[in-house]
Amino acid sequence: MKNISWSINTVLALELQHSIIKFKKKNRRKRETMSISLRFIVAGLILFLVSRYATCQAIMRIPLKTKTLWNKDDVSLTNDNDNTYFGQITVGTPGQPFNVLFDTGSFDLWVPSLKWPKPGSKRYRSSASKTYKPNGTKKEIRYGSGSLKGFMSNDAVEIGGLRIKQQAFIEATEAPGRRIYERPWDGIFGLSGLSKSTITGARPIWRTMMDEGVVTKKVFSIWLRRYSDSGENGGEIVFGGIDQEHFTGAHTYVDAEGPHNTFKINSFLVGKIDTKVCSKGCKVLVDSGSTYIRGPPNLIVKINKQIGIAADCSNYDKLSEVISFTIAAKTFTLTPRDYIERKNGKCKSVFADAKSDLWQLGTPFIRAFHTVWDYQTPGIVKVGFAKSK
Repeated sequence: MKNISWSINTVLALELQHSIIKFKKKNRRKRETMSISLRFIVAGLILFLVSRYATCQAIMRIPLKTKTLWNKDDVSLTNDNDNTYFGQITVGTPGQPFNVLFDTGSFDLWVPSLKWPKPGSKRYRSSASKTYKPNGTKKEIRYGSGSLKGFMSNDAVEIGGLRIKQQAFIEATEAPGRRIYERPWDGIFGLSGLSKSTITGARPIWRTMMDEGVVTKKVFSIWLRRYSDSGENGGEIVFGGIDQEHFTGAHTYVDAEGPHNTFKINSFLVGKIDTKVCSKGCKVLVDSGSTYIRGPPNLIVKINKQIGIAADCSNYDKLSEVISFTIAAKTFTLTPRDYIERKNGKCKSVFADAKSDLWQLGTPFIRAFHTVWDYQTPGIVKVGFAKSK
Protein backbone atom coordinates (compact mmCIF):
# COMPACT_ATOMS: atom_id res chain seq x y z
CA MET A 1 0.00 0.00 0.00
CA LYS A 2 2.86 2.26 0.84
CA ASN A 3 4.56 1.45 -2.50
CA ILE A 4 1.33 2.14 -4.38
CA SER A 5 0.95 5.47 -2.63
CA TRP A 6 4.54 6.38 -3.49
CA SER A 7 3.94 5.43 -7.15
CA ILE A 8 0.83 7.58 -7.31
CA ASN A 9 2.67 10.48 -5.73
CA THR A 10 5.49 10.03 -8.18
CA VAL A 11 3.10 10.02 -11.12
CA LEU A 12 1.33 13.09 -9.76
CA ALA A 13 4.65 14.88 -9.30
CA LEU A 14 5.72 14.03 -12.82
CA GLU A 15 2.37 15.19 -14.19
CA LEU A 16 2.67 18.42 -12.20
CA GLN A 17 6.20 18.98 -13.47
CA HIS A 18 5.07 18.34 -17.06
CA SER A 19 2.17 20.79 -16.62
CA ILE A 20 4.52 23.43 -15.23
CA ILE A 21 6.86 22.97 -18.23
CA LYS A 22 3.89 23.25 -20.64
CA PHE A 23 2.67 26.35 -18.78
CA LYS A 24 6.10 27.97 -18.98
CA LYS A 25 6.41 27.20 -22.70
CA LYS A 26 2.92 28.54 -23.33
CA ASN A 27 3.68 31.74 -21.44
CA ARG A 28 7.00 32.09 -23.21
CA ARG A 29 5.20 31.86 -26.55
CA LYS A 30 2.69 34.46 -25.35
CA ARG A 31 5.49 36.75 -24.23
CA GLU A 32 7.26 36.25 -27.54
CA THR A 33 4.01 36.98 -29.40
CA MET A 34 3.39 40.05 -27.24
CA SER A 35 7.00 41.13 -27.76
CA ILE A 36 6.64 40.82 -31.53
CA SER A 37 3.32 42.72 -31.44
CA LEU A 38 4.87 45.41 -29.27
CA ARG A 39 7.77 45.73 -31.70
CA PHE A 40 5.31 46.15 -34.57
CA ILE A 41 3.39 48.80 -32.62
CA VAL A 42 6.59 50.69 -31.75
CA ALA A 43 7.83 50.45 -35.35
CA GLY A 44 4.49 51.72 -36.64
CA LEU A 45 4.54 54.61 -34.18
CA ILE A 46 8.07 55.54 -35.25
CA LEU A 47 7.08 55.44 -38.93
CA PHE A 48 4.05 57.60 -38.18
CA LEU A 49 6.12 60.17 -36.33
CA VAL A 50 8.75 60.21 -39.06
CA SER A 51 6.10 60.65 -41.75
CA ARG A 52 4.47 63.43 -39.77
CA TYR A 53 7.83 65.15 -39.35
CA ALA A 54 8.53 64.82 -43.06
CA THR A 55 5.07 66.14 -43.89
CA CYS A 56 5.58 69.11 -41.62
CA GLN A 57 8.83 69.84 -43.39
CA ALA A 58 7.20 69.58 -46.80
CA ILE A 59 3.83 71.17 -46.16
CA MET A 60 2.77 74.01 -43.87
CA ARG A 61 -0.98 74.42 -43.59
CA ILE A 62 -1.93 77.91 -42.47
CA PRO A 63 -5.52 78.17 -41.20
CA LEU A 64 -7.35 81.40 -41.95
CA LYS A 65 -9.24 82.41 -38.86
CA THR A 66 -10.96 85.52 -37.59
CA LYS A 67 -9.46 87.52 -34.73
CA THR A 68 -7.29 84.83 -33.15
CA LEU A 69 -4.17 85.63 -31.19
CA TRP A 70 -0.63 84.82 -32.27
CA ASN A 71 0.47 81.21 -31.86
CA LYS A 72 4.05 80.22 -32.58
CA ASP A 73 2.95 76.98 -34.26
CA ASP A 74 0.88 78.48 -37.07
CA VAL A 75 -0.25 81.64 -38.80
CA SER A 76 -3.89 82.60 -38.31
CA LEU A 77 -5.30 84.72 -41.12
CA THR A 78 -8.21 87.01 -40.43
CA ASN A 79 -11.04 87.50 -42.93
CA ASP A 80 -11.79 91.21 -42.60
CA ASN A 81 -15.47 91.00 -43.62
CA ASP A 82 -14.48 89.67 -47.08
CA ASN A 83 -12.31 92.74 -47.72
CA THR A 84 -8.83 91.38 -47.07
CA TYR A 85 -7.33 88.21 -45.68
CA PHE A 86 -4.32 88.74 -43.48
CA GLY A 87 -2.33 86.93 -40.83
CA GLN A 88 0.60 87.07 -38.46
CA ILE A 89 4.28 86.40 -38.97
CA THR A 90 7.24 87.14 -36.75
CA VAL A 91 10.37 89.09 -37.63
CA GLY A 92 13.58 88.87 -35.62
CA THR A 93 14.85 86.79 -32.69
CA PRO A 94 12.93 86.66 -30.45
CA GLY A 95 10.08 87.04 -32.92
CA GLN A 96 8.19 90.32 -33.15
CA PRO A 97 4.64 89.63 -34.44
CA PHE A 98 3.06 91.60 -37.30
CA ASN A 99 -0.24 91.28 -39.13
CA VAL A 100 0.53 91.12 -42.85
CA LEU A 101 -1.54 91.01 -46.03
CA PHE A 102 -0.50 87.95 -48.08
CA ASP A 103 -0.32 89.42 -51.57
CA THR A 104 0.27 87.48 -54.79
CA GLY A 105 0.27 90.77 -56.69
CA SER A 106 3.47 92.16 -55.15
CA PHE A 107 7.11 91.22 -54.61
CA ASP A 108 8.41 92.46 -51.26
CA LEU A 109 7.89 92.14 -47.53
CA TRP A 110 7.53 95.35 -45.55
CA VAL A 111 6.66 96.12 -41.93
CA PRO A 112 6.54 99.45 -40.03
CA SER A 113 9.81 100.83 -38.67
CA LEU A 114 10.25 102.91 -35.52
CA LYS A 115 9.71 105.98 -37.74
CA TRP A 116 6.26 104.81 -38.94
CA PRO A 117 3.92 107.79 -38.42
CA LYS A 118 0.70 106.05 -37.38
CA PRO A 119 0.21 106.33 -33.59
CA GLY A 120 -0.21 103.04 -31.76
CA SER A 121 1.13 100.91 -34.64
CA LYS A 122 3.28 97.84 -34.18
CA ARG A 123 6.85 98.75 -35.10
CA TYR A 124 9.88 96.61 -35.82
CA ARG A 125 12.72 97.17 -33.34
CA SER A 126 16.03 96.04 -34.84
CA SER A 127 17.84 96.60 -31.53
CA ALA A 128 15.64 93.95 -29.90
CA SER A 129 16.65 91.21 -32.40
CA LYS A 130 19.72 88.98 -32.05
CA THR A 131 19.61 88.07 -35.78
CA TYR A 132 19.25 91.57 -37.26
CA LYS A 133 21.72 92.61 -39.96
CA PRO A 134 21.70 96.24 -41.16
CA ASN A 135 21.48 97.35 -44.78
CA GLY A 136 20.07 100.88 -44.82
CA THR A 137 19.50 101.26 -48.58
CA LYS A 138 16.51 103.55 -49.15
CA LYS A 139 13.61 102.13 -51.19
CA GLU A 140 10.24 103.27 -52.48
CA ILE A 141 7.19 101.28 -53.58
CA ARG A 142 4.62 103.18 -55.63
CA TYR A 143 0.93 102.47 -55.16
CA GLY A 144 -2.08 104.11 -56.77
CA SER A 145 -2.63 106.28 -53.70
CA GLY A 146 1.02 107.28 -53.26
CA SER A 147 4.42 105.89 -52.36
CA LEU A 148 5.57 103.77 -49.46
CA LYS A 149 9.09 104.75 -48.42
CA GLY A 150 11.59 103.03 -46.18
CA PHE A 151 14.97 101.32 -46.00
CA MET A 152 16.21 97.75 -46.34
CA SER A 153 17.08 95.49 -43.41
CA ASN A 154 17.76 91.76 -42.93
CA ASP A 155 16.49 89.46 -40.21
CA ALA A 156 14.95 86.08 -39.46
CA VAL A 157 11.30 85.62 -40.48
CA GLU A 158 8.93 82.89 -39.32
CA ILE A 159 5.72 81.92 -41.10
CA GLY A 160 3.91 79.35 -39.00
CA GLY A 161 6.49 76.65 -38.28
CA LEU A 162 8.64 77.64 -41.25
CA ARG A 163 11.69 79.73 -40.34
CA ILE A 164 13.90 81.69 -42.71
CA LYS A 165 17.25 82.54 -41.17
CA GLN A 166 17.83 85.76 -43.12
CA GLN A 167 15.35 87.69 -45.28
CA ALA A 168 15.67 91.15 -46.81
CA PHE A 169 12.67 93.39 -46.15
CA ILE A 170 11.67 97.05 -45.99
CA GLU A 171 11.37 98.95 -42.74
CA ALA A 172 8.65 101.41 -43.77
CA THR A 173 8.96 105.05 -42.71
CA GLU A 174 6.30 106.80 -44.85
CA ALA A 175 2.83 105.58 -45.85
CA PRO A 176 1.22 105.80 -49.32
CA GLY A 177 -1.65 107.97 -48.13
CA ARG A 178 -3.56 108.04 -44.87
CA ARG A 179 -6.11 105.39 -45.89
CA ILE A 180 -3.56 102.70 -45.15
CA TYR A 181 -3.85 103.64 -41.47
CA GLU A 182 -7.44 102.37 -41.55
CA ARG A 183 -6.35 98.88 -42.62
CA PRO A 184 -6.42 96.11 -40.00
CA TRP A 185 -2.96 94.85 -41.03
CA ASP A 186 0.53 96.22 -40.37
CA GLY A 187 2.44 95.35 -43.54
CA ILE A 188 2.47 93.38 -46.79
CA PHE A 189 3.92 89.92 -47.50
CA GLY A 190 4.59 89.75 -51.26
CA LEU A 191 4.24 86.22 -52.68
CA SER A 192 6.18 86.62 -55.92
CA GLY A 193 8.41 83.75 -56.97
CA LEU A 194 10.94 85.90 -58.83
CA SER A 195 14.62 85.42 -58.09
CA LYS A 196 14.86 89.19 -57.59
CA SER A 197 12.26 91.87 -56.88
CA THR A 198 11.89 94.39 -59.69
CA ILE A 199 11.26 97.04 -57.02
CA THR A 200 13.94 96.53 -54.37
CA GLY A 201 16.30 94.02 -55.98
CA ALA A 202 15.85 91.73 -52.95
CA ARG A 203 15.00 88.05 -53.19
CA PRO A 204 11.24 87.68 -52.48
CA ILE A 205 10.38 85.62 -49.43
CA TRP A 206 8.59 82.80 -51.35
CA ARG A 207 11.70 82.42 -53.53
CA THR A 208 13.83 82.24 -50.36
CA MET A 209 11.57 79.48 -49.01
CA MET A 210 12.05 77.47 -52.21
CA ASP A 211 15.78 78.10 -52.64
CA GLU A 212 16.67 77.24 -49.04
CA GLY A 213 14.56 74.08 -48.94
CA VAL A 214 12.16 75.39 -46.31
CA VAL A 215 9.49 73.65 -48.40
CA THR A 216 10.35 70.48 -50.31
CA LYS A 217 7.55 70.87 -52.85
CA LYS A 218 7.63 74.19 -54.70
CA VAL A 219 3.89 74.78 -54.59
CA PHE A 220 1.58 76.98 -52.57
CA SER A 221 -2.20 77.14 -52.70
CA ILE A 222 -4.91 79.45 -51.39
CA TRP A 223 -8.46 78.62 -50.32
CA LEU A 224 -10.69 81.45 -49.07
CA ARG A 225 -14.10 81.36 -47.44
CA ARG A 226 -16.86 83.93 -47.08
CA TYR A 227 -17.11 85.80 -43.81
CA SER A 228 -20.83 85.01 -43.53
CA ASP A 229 -20.15 81.27 -43.89
CA SER A 230 -16.92 80.74 -42.04
CA GLY A 231 -17.05 82.47 -38.68
CA GLU A 232 -13.47 82.09 -37.47
CA ASN A 233 -12.50 79.59 -40.18
CA GLY A 234 -11.69 81.97 -43.02
CA GLY A 235 -9.74 79.59 -45.27
CA GLU A 236 -6.19 78.35 -45.63
CA ILE A 237 -2.86 78.91 -47.33
CA VAL A 238 -0.75 75.79 -47.81
CA PHE A 239 2.98 76.26 -48.40
CA GLY A 240 4.46 73.15 -50.00
CA GLY A 241 1.33 71.44 -51.26
CA ILE A 242 -2.43 71.27 -51.79
CA ASP A 243 -5.23 70.28 -49.40
CA GLN A 244 -7.52 67.89 -51.26
CA GLU A 245 -10.45 68.76 -48.99
CA HIS A 246 -10.71 72.31 -50.32
CA PHE A 247 -11.88 71.73 -53.89
CA THR A 248 -13.86 69.45 -56.18
CA GLY A 249 -12.76 67.97 -59.50
CA ALA A 250 -9.35 68.58 -61.06
CA HIS A 251 -7.41 71.81 -61.41
CA THR A 252 -7.15 73.50 -64.78
CA TYR A 253 -3.58 74.74 -65.20
CA VAL A 254 -2.28 77.52 -67.39
CA ASP A 255 1.33 78.55 -68.01
CA ALA A 256 2.02 81.97 -66.51
CA GLU A 257 4.64 84.46 -67.59
CA GLY A 258 6.36 87.66 -66.54
CA PRO A 259 7.02 89.09 -63.08
CA HIS A 260 3.33 88.96 -62.10
CA ASN A 261 2.59 85.43 -63.39
CA THR A 262 0.12 86.68 -66.00
CA PHE A 263 -1.94 84.60 -68.44
CA LYS A 264 -4.96 85.15 -70.70
CA ILE A 265 -8.70 85.03 -70.12
CA ASN A 266 -11.25 85.05 -72.94
CA SER A 267 -14.88 85.91 -73.68
CA PHE A 268 -16.93 87.38 -70.82
CA LEU A 269 -20.58 86.34 -70.96
CA VAL A 270 -23.38 87.52 -68.66
CA GLY A 271 -25.87 84.70 -68.93
CA LYS A 272 -25.92 83.99 -72.66
CA ILE A 273 -25.11 87.57 -73.66
CA ASP A 274 -21.61 88.04 -75.00
CA THR A 275 -20.25 91.33 -73.67
CA LYS A 276 -17.54 91.28 -76.39
CA VAL A 277 -15.07 91.80 -73.54
CA CYS A 278 -11.78 89.91 -73.98
CA SER A 279 -12.97 88.26 -77.20
CA LYS A 280 -9.35 88.28 -78.36
CA GLY A 281 -7.91 87.57 -74.94
CA CYS A 282 -7.03 89.80 -71.98
CA LYS A 283 -3.91 89.67 -69.83
CA VAL A 284 -4.68 88.84 -66.18
CA LEU A 285 -3.04 88.05 -62.85
CA VAL A 286 -4.48 86.46 -59.71
CA ASP A 287 -4.14 89.06 -56.96
CA SER A 288 -4.90 87.97 -53.40
CA GLY A 289 -4.28 91.55 -52.27
CA SER A 290 -7.21 92.93 -54.28
CA THR A 291 -10.79 92.88 -53.01
CA TYR A 292 -12.25 93.19 -56.53
CA ILE A 293 -12.03 91.81 -60.03
CA ARG A 294 -10.46 94.73 -61.85
CA GLY A 295 -10.14 95.55 -65.52
CA PRO A 296 -9.92 98.50 -67.94
CA PRO A 297 -12.77 100.99 -67.24
CA ASN A 298 -14.14 100.87 -70.81
CA LEU A 299 -14.58 97.09 -70.49
CA ILE A 300 -15.77 96.99 -66.87
CA VAL A 301 -18.62 99.36 -67.70
CA LYS A 302 -19.94 96.88 -70.29
CA ILE A 303 -19.99 94.02 -67.76
CA ASN A 304 -21.65 96.09 -65.03
CA LYS A 305 -24.27 97.36 -67.49
CA GLN A 306 -25.28 93.78 -68.24
CA ILE A 307 -25.32 92.87 -64.53
CA GLY A 308 -27.58 95.83 -63.69
CA ILE A 309 -27.59 95.48 -59.90
CA ALA A 310 -29.56 98.15 -57.99
CA ALA A 311 -27.63 99.98 -55.26
CA ASP A 312 -30.44 99.26 -52.75
CA CYS A 313 -30.37 95.52 -53.59
CA SER A 314 -34.03 95.66 -54.67
CA ASN A 315 -33.40 93.36 -57.64
CA TYR A 316 -30.79 91.10 -56.05
CA ASP A 317 -33.16 88.16 -55.54
CA LYS A 318 -34.08 88.32 -59.22
CA LEU A 319 -30.50 87.97 -60.40
CA SER A 320 -29.99 84.53 -61.83
CA GLU A 321 -27.44 85.07 -64.56
CA VAL A 322 -23.97 83.63 -64.19
CA ILE A 323 -20.90 85.41 -65.50
CA SER A 324 -18.59 83.12 -67.40
CA PHE A 325 -15.20 83.37 -69.10
CA THR A 326 -12.56 80.93 -70.24
CA ILE A 327 -9.05 80.11 -69.02
CA ALA A 328 -7.04 77.53 -70.99
CA ALA A 329 -10.22 76.66 -72.94
CA LYS A 330 -12.08 75.83 -69.70
CA THR A 331 -15.21 77.79 -68.77
CA PHE A 332 -15.34 79.33 -65.29
CA THR A 333 -18.60 80.71 -63.92
CA LEU A 334 -19.43 83.16 -61.14
CA THR A 335 -22.89 83.28 -59.54
CA PRO A 336 -24.53 86.46 -58.17
CA ARG A 337 -23.26 85.45 -54.73
CA ASP A 338 -19.73 85.58 -56.15
CA TYR A 339 -19.95 88.82 -58.13
CA ILE A 340 -22.27 90.96 -55.98
CA GLU A 341 -21.09 92.51 -52.72
CA ARG A 342 -23.90 92.96 -50.17
CA LYS A 343 -23.21 95.03 -47.05
CA ASN A 344 -25.50 97.06 -44.79
CA GLY A 345 -28.40 96.87 -47.22
CA LYS A 346 -26.27 98.11 -50.14
CA CYS A 347 -25.25 96.16 -53.24
CA LYS A 348 -22.53 96.64 -55.82
CA SER A 349 -20.68 94.63 -58.40
CA VAL A 350 -17.20 93.30 -57.57
CA PHE A 351 -16.13 94.28 -61.10
CA ALA A 352 -14.19 97.52 -60.68
CA ASP A 353 -11.89 99.79 -62.66
CA ALA A 354 -8.18 99.05 -62.88
CA LYS A 355 -5.52 101.70 -63.41
CA SER A 356 -3.97 99.77 -66.30
CA ASP A 357 -4.90 97.31 -69.04
CA LEU A 358 -3.89 94.40 -66.80
CA TRP A 359 -6.84 92.50 -65.30
CA GLN A 360 -6.75 91.42 -61.65
CA LEU A 361 -8.67 88.42 -60.35
CA GLY A 362 -8.94 89.32 -56.66
CA THR A 363 -10.43 87.62 -53.61
CA PRO A 364 -13.97 87.25 -55.07
CA PHE A 365 -12.49 84.94 -57.71
CA ILE A 366 -10.22 83.07 -55.25
CA ARG A 367 -13.22 82.43 -52.97
CA ALA A 368 -14.96 80.74 -55.90
CA PHE A 369 -11.91 78.85 -57.19
CA HIS A 370 -9.18 77.18 -55.16
CA THR A 371 -5.94 78.49 -56.66
CA VAL A 372 -2.51 76.89 -56.93
CA TRP A 373 0.88 78.37 -57.87
CA ASP A 374 3.20 75.59 -59.08
CA TYR A 375 6.95 76.24 -59.45
CA GLN A 376 8.09 72.61 -59.67
CA THR A 377 9.28 72.76 -63.29
CA PRO A 378 12.42 74.93 -63.60
CA GLY A 379 11.72 78.10 -65.56
CA ILE A 380 7.95 77.48 -65.72
CA VAL A 381 5.19 78.72 -63.41
CA LYS A 382 1.75 77.13 -63.65
CA VAL A 383 -1.36 78.58 -62.05
CA GLY A 384 -4.26 76.18 -61.47
CA PHE A 385 -7.94 76.54 -60.58
CA ALA A 386 -10.60 74.16 -59.27
CA LYS A 387 -14.07 74.78 -57.84
CA SER A 388 -13.82 75.56 -54.12
CA LYS A 389 -15.80 73.58 -51.58
